[in-house]
Amino acid sequence: MMVITIDGPIASGKSTAARLLAQRIGFYHLSSGMLFRTLAYLLVKYAGYKEEKLSMPAQKDIEYYLNPARFICSFDDTGKLHVMFKEENIVPLLKQKQIDHYASLIATDAHVRQALLKLQHSLAQSNNLVVDGRDSGSIVFPNAAIKFFLTASIEVRALRWQQKHKKLGYDLSLQEAINQIESRDDRDKNRKISPLVIPNGAIVIDNSDYSIQETVDIMESFMHR
Repeated sequence: MMVITIDGPIASGKSTAARLLAQRIGFYHLSSGMLFRTLAYLLVKYAGYKEEKLSMPAQKDIEYYLNPARFICSFDDTGKLHVMFKEENIVPLLKQKQIDHYASLIATDAHVRQALLKLQHSLAQSNNLVVDGRDSGSIVFPNAAIKFFLTASIEVRALRWQQKHKKLGYDLSLQEAINQIESRDDRDKNRKISPLVIPNGAIVIDNSDYSIQETVDIMESFMHR
């Protein structure tokens, strides 16, 4: 099985690029961010976690909610990941504004990262994957066949973040978007566990001036070299 990783900061376009690249080459797309958002959602929704507790979730809760008897990940024919909890598809429920923030909090916990690392490894055992995240090529799959790192200017990423929230029905000023991007960047780069770095051997692409299709074209061109 083959793994391609795409890392990068928030709003760098890595998830969309990963999905489109996976479709082009016939791989499955695994968004590690979706796994973090899913676990955060479950801890808040079912375990009653408040924000201040999310950075240090109990290990027994992590194990309970990720138990394969209740938590099932699978791919459909289009390569899209589905996450089921107690036979309910959780993915459509992850569009709430706060879920991204909650996910960034649990992402600082070593037990959470280790549990989701194991889950990603299990999915890679029987599937060709394009994986996007913040430590996909540095920690989770350091021996991936091809590693990319996407980035863009803070202004471009803030505009993307603003547009994403607008589609979800939330108004966000450009300055608010910049502030949120900078805060998230600081948390991702300076956390003690799996900080955001450019993976060894990664191909770095600044897509500030590229459309998402152009970005994927560039990535695909590297695969044929």
